[in-house]
Amino acid sequence: MKHLLSTLAATALLASVAAAPASAGPAWEFTAPGNSYTNGTWDFATAFTVNSAVTVSGLGYYADPRTGNADGNQVALYQCADVNCSTTATLLVSTTVTNIYPLTGHFRYVTIAPITLTAGMSYEIAGVSNSDNYTWNDPGFAVDPAITLISMNGGTTRWQSLSTPDFLNYTNTNEIEPDGFWGPNVFLGQPTFAPEPASLALLGAGLAGLGLVRRRRG
Repeated sequence: MKHLLSTLAATALLASVAAAPASAGPAWEFTAPGNSYTNGTWDFATAFTVNSAVTVSGLGYYADPRTGNADGNQVALYQCADVNCSTTATLLVSTTVTNIYPLTGHFRYVTIAPITLTAGMSYEIAGVSNSDNYTWNDPGFAVDPAITLISMNGGTTRWQSLSTPDFLNYTNTNEIEPDGFWGPNVFLGQPTFAPEPASLALLGAGLAGLGLVRRRRG
């Protein structure tokens, strides 16, 4: 029985490694923030098309390095009904990003149950600024090759509501900067940051259960 369990565990581990992407990281990042500014609470959003199937394992929000703040920023991921994200969208997952989550680059991320994004489909990530600083025109801005941003010059739009997204015109230059307003982000692939407290509690409970089983068998 012990040999069978060991074999099953090894098989599961190999399968998870084989299924894991070759790399993991933010959907977009930059070497330094170009600006640090706030003028009230905004809903920022970024739409993107998936070039090759990829897994989202975290939702994040920008934390200005001058303050480090992510003050209860609501973030939500939607799947668009059309490739241009011009009509309706379906909510896939939402969470709240706070300062308890460590920085990964210029964003703080909350782990989520992995969601596979389908190649050829479009998605939007939206987040509420809560008057925190945001940035734009950021040096070294780069996007993961698994996705392509939808908008003029790779910019973003602002949504009026997380629960009822208002799809604005992506060619409206009054709403777009060359690399968008940041804002929310998604983490692609296996997370390299600390899991949220709930995930740690579940992991601890699972390990405790394994120890109990071993003691009973011993």
